[in-house]
Amino acid sequence: MNPIKLTLLAKACLITGFALTSPTLIAAEKTIPELVDAVNGTPDAASREAGKKVKLRNHTKGFCTSGSFKPNPKLQDTLTIPFFNQDTIKVTARFSLGGANPKISDKTPGRFMSLKIDGDKENLNFVTTNIPVFFASNLDEFFTFQTKSKQGAEGKQWLIDNQPHAKAFFDFVKQLPPSPSFANSPYYGVNSFLFTAKNGEIQPGRWIFEPVAGTAALSTEELANLSDNFLQAELLKRIQTQPAQWNLYIQLAEKGDVIDDPMAIWPQTRQRLLVGQVIINGERDSDPQVQQCDKGIFNPVLLPKGITPSADPILNARTPAYVESLIRRL
Repeated sequence: MNPIKLTLLAKACLITGFALTSPTLIAAEKTIPELVDAVNGTPDAASREAGKKVKLRNHTKGFCTSGSFKPNPKLQDTLTIPFFNQDTIKVTARFSLGGANPKISDKTPGRFMSLKIDGDKENLNFVTTNIPVFFASNLDEFFTFQTKSKQGAEGKQWLIDNQPHAKAFFDFVKQLPPSPSFANSPYYGVNSFLFTAKNGEIQPGRWIFEPVAGTAALSTEELANLSDNFLQAELLKRIQTQPAQWNLYIQLAEKGDVIDDPMAIWPQTRQRLLVGQVIINGERDSDPQVQQCDKGIFNPVLLPKGITPSADPILNARTPAYVESLIRRL
């Protein structure tokens, strides 16, 4: 790595709280640059340089807005997380679609929500999707999925024929109807985290955001009458009169549940703890931090006391991959 990029990486790590000595950078099945190339579809030097010129990134199509988070005070009866002892905490949100295509249609089913909850002394970031099923258990599978997906129908069929995890993902997406609003989608953190219980024990769990407005799906007829760019305008108009809201839960694992594999689905009967409520109302949309939120990264392992990452390799590769992608856009 040349000195300029090393300096930029160091600055990015200071901003995000991520260390240069992360074992993910050393022990990953695939290197971080290889993973970013797979996501961006830049397998060689020429395509990589072309990608840098257009500031290529995943979740290219998206927008920033703002609001607040209201913690549930009763959470402290079960978990010890001082961060949630605050009254109301400011939120910066980015809603987006998947992929590096800035012209992807809003009629596709995928919805993504990233949040920065900035407290008085600590911060908490979320990277979530409306698809609770992930497509890879490890970094090799992740790399193969992203690489084959860029090959079109032939690559997708290869994944269906050869990777059961990818097939399960495609099967789920196939039956998932597009929602009429970001506000009508649930969002899932497919990775697990470790939470400190009041008795000092460590409790694994996952994030789930449930929309207060309820879930909704567009019919074929409704979809036909919409443009390919309706989601941003719909949400920003909605929050002028009423906020978009989600109840945030932690779904708790039980003995025998697989913790470090994002492909593992836990039974819906698992206990859920109400953490609080996200309220998106655009109240800080004029702030530079909000207006420029898509120029940085959302770091899912920037965590307050009482929460630590699990050993999930997908989770622990996210931050260095996001930093690598950021450096390529500078």
